[in-house]
Amino acid sequence: MRAINFPVILLGLALGILFTGSAFALDLGTNITVFDGNHTSTDNWYYGQGQGFEDQETEPGTLEDEKWDLEGFFLKGTILSMVGQWDFVNGEDGASGSYDLNGNGRYDSGDIFIDVGNIKYFFDVDWNQQSYSLYKFDSSTMSLIDPSYKTTSTPWRVKFKSTNTNVSSLATGTFTASVDNNLGFLGDNATHHVVTGFNLLPILQDQQTSLLNFHSHFTMECGNDDLEGSGVAPVPEPATIVLLGTGLIGIAGMARKRLGDKAA
Repeated sequence: MRAINFPVILLGLALGILFTGSAFALDLGTNITVFDGNHTSTDNWYYGQGQGFEDQETEPGTLEDEKWDLEGFFLKGTILSMVGQWDFVNGEDGASGSYDLNGNGRYDSGDIFIDVGNIKYFFDVDWNQQSYSLYKFDSSTMSLIDPSYKTTSTPWRVKFKSTNTNVSSLATGTFTASVDNNLGFLGDNATHHVVTGFNLLPILQDQQTSLLNFHSHFTMECGNDDLEGSGVAPVPEPATIVLLGTGLIGIAGMARKRLGDKAA
């Protein structure tokens, strides 16, 4: 009967956990959602539940419908994520006769704003391509526009002052979009859209700090709901990666030694 090599099995298990563990559950990190300052106790849909009163809530005076519901900002290390029954990537058709800023009868997601003290950054998101450019707001080349239609979520817009101005982004990147029905939020249809991968590390580098205290904001074009977050993002620690690598190398070394002993 052939002997079972336990170190090799341990190595396989370690690698399996490392590369497939994420398939069992979507780990977005910590829920950093905060109260946006807008709700009324006269209607359950305008009050909400859970962290920040955002679960099953839209802004007072807007449409009471799950498809407009933004529910959570999450932070894992420097990676920012959002959850909602709102379809971040595809947007949503508006009510009959309503139009977005471009005259279309469909509303799309806005960009993600990050406030660090008095300094503003924003992820200029291409939702169709699932990519983004991260900018630091500069009043000499950009302006904030208060839309003519005003909702309680105040969907401001950023406009570059001149198409000839070469404004460099701090970074570019991609994000992923998925659906997860087991994140602990309410909702009759249980369909929660998730977008994750917005990296705050370039902002830490720009601020030259090891801990980034920030406030995040997101809304869609129509402003039916508003999502706010407040968190602290640390510079990623390479020590855990080194430790994990050392452990795997150690297990591999044990396996090699055991095999060498058997061959001798």
